[in-house]
Amino acid sequence: MDPSTAQTAVAAAAPREVFAPWRRAQLEVDLLAREPRPAPAALRTAGFLAPELAERVTDWFTGPPTAPADAVRRSYRALARDAARLFGVVVRPRSSGGLGVRVRHVPGEDEPYDGAAALCAELRAHRTMALRSIACDAPHPLLGGAEGGTVDRLRAVHDVLGHAALGVGFDLQSEFATWLQCRTLFSAEARGAAFCELVGAVTTFVVTGVKPELRADLPPAALLSAG
Repeated sequence: MDPSTAQTAVAAAAPREVFAPWRRAQLEVDLLAREPRPAPAALRTAGFLAPELAERVTDWFTGPPTAPADAVRRSYRALARDAARLFGVVVRPRSSGGLGVRVRHVPGEDEPYDGAAALCAELRAHRTMALRSIACDAPHPLLGGAEGGTVDRLRAVHDVLGHAALGVGFDLQSEFATWLQCRTLFSAEARGAAFCELVGAVTTFVVTGVKPELRADLPPAALLSAG
């Protein structure tokens, strides 16, 4: 494909839902980032997940495991540490330098919000959010299924420092923009596991229309660095 054609195709797939960002959370992301990342304005207005890349992510996520078991366990242990550290920033009182977010876990099959706009508006206005806990579903193969555990912490971090900070929705391009925003918050060892959790499952769900089972794997380097 001609490069100019590829760029046009990607640009056409911009996030569908864009609303007011939470600037205080974005400032926290700027402080926590370990390396440069795409500018928030670019993440809000341009598409970074080409259809071909989405298909590659789906093929990997639905295929056989690709990484050695020891490497997977190391990455997931690092992810658990990073999720705890970042969640601490999210919920720490403002007087102590955190964002002061109060997270309430809700039971049931239904998501607590009709869309990202309602979630992000609540965070901006009240610094509160509802989270459907992993405890409502089958446990994660490595991260478990405890309410308030690693999976719930990771999802809260993703919502606050990703969706709310950027002000983007739950469509596929918005989810990938949120990943590119959050990717630099994780240590190098944790990023493979973070990609599996924050990109692999969501992309597969959107592309196939079927919610996949949670899995623990590490993506090929070319997928991890994409975007």
